[in-house]
Amino acid sequence: MLIPLVSLVLTALTATAHLAGRPHRRHQELAQRVSGDVQLHKRFDSARWTFYDVGLGACGKTSQPGDFMVALNSAQYGGGYPGPNCFKSITMIANGKTTTAVILDECPGCPWGGLDLSRGLFQFFASESAGVVYGTWFFNDGSGGGVVSPPPPPPPPPPPSPTWSPPAWTPWTPTTTWAPPTTLWTPSTTHTPSPSPPPPSQNNTSAHNSTSYSATTTSGINYASGVASGLGIPTGTIAPNPALLDNVDSLNQLVINLGGLVVAARAVIGL
Repeated sequence: MLIPLVSLVLTALTATAHLAGRPHRRHQELAQRVSGDVQLHKRFDSARWTFYDVGLGACGKTSQPGDFMVALNSAQYGGGYPGPNCFKSITMIANGKTTTAVILDECPGCPWGGLDLSRGLFQFFASESAGVVYGTWFFNDGSGGGVVSPPPPPPPPPPPSPTWSPPAWTPWTPTTTWAPPTTLWTPSTTHTPSPSPPPPSQNNTSAHNSTSYSATTTSGINYASGVASGLGIPTGTIAPNPALLDNVDSLNQLVINLGGLVVAARAVIGL
């Protein structure tokens, strides 16, 4: 009776020890898989891929169009020669296709995470007519390329300047002041009249250049009136000058009167 009880206790202890040891072994198995089998990669999603004509790359190696090689953007390429990421293998995934490629060149114009592919590699994912492909890639050594995070974004643009306003207007002030002349012109008060024409000569028997006179002396002639008076009769025609008409008539009357006096005097002397 004692032996079966001892056997039963030993069996129960063995089963308990077996059950207690299983979770520990399972934990060790998971730890081994995490450290060895499962690889954590730095992935670059929605990366921009383009293509170019390859040749001698920045890493110092010449590539052919059919080579599965890429040029890495300058931000991840790094400095020095060759770059720290030269000749590294990467895995590329896009459009349901996956392949590997090697970094052999630098792409100064590519954005962060961007790649420039050889024509053969680009045609593996899409036609060249597409121009651009967006995909995912990562370093196969799990190093992340030595870059933990992308560079900080550029600073935001400065705020717009306030509304422009014209500068304050300052009235113009002339540097010199004009003054009127200090002297005034005064007209001369002395007036010299022009010389008047000489009076007509009383001995002139002609009152006008175009008029001549003749007189006839005869004793016993009635000197009171008419032609018998012996006064000169004009033989020419006076020019009808309205401006001088009154002066000419007065002059003729004067000459006629003088002629009458001359004839009367001669008649007295002859007697």
